[in-house]
Amino acid sequence: MPELRVGEPVRVSLADLSSHAKTVWRELPQRSVVWLTGDLGSGKTAFVAAITRVAGAEAARSPTYALIHEYQAPDGLVAHVDCYRLRSPEEALDLDLLALAAGARLTLIEWPERAGAFAPPPDLHLRFAHADDSDCRLLERIV
Repeated sequence: MPELRVGEPVRVSLADLSSHAKTVWRELPQRSVVWLTGDLGSGKTAFVAAITRVAGAEAARSPTYALIHEYQAPDGLVAHVDCYRLRSPEEALDLDLLALAAGARLTLIEWPERAGAFAPPPDLHLRFAHADDSDCRLLERIV
């Protein structure tokens, strides 16, 4: 599995996503926040599903209707937030993302830029992009 370095996109398979999820789950401390950015269908939710599997929680669902899903894992809560449907950053106030992150083992936020200043700062920021091969993605560590 290629190591993720800041500013160096790497080509990853779906299996690699699981390996990276395992690394993130094991290495980030309690109450960490991970921002997941990238185009629609670039692997953000697949990465969240990999995290919940590694954490021993139920399989993650795409937050089509609910903006927040919470998954109880043996080591603590995994919070998954999808801000895609926010029309303005002020709508994120109702989500109280700071309180959510304070009570979770790990908080994963898709489309954090739509929450603006109301998104808690990331401990890790991953950017996903489509690759030429439909079974692979480009994954880049931003922070």
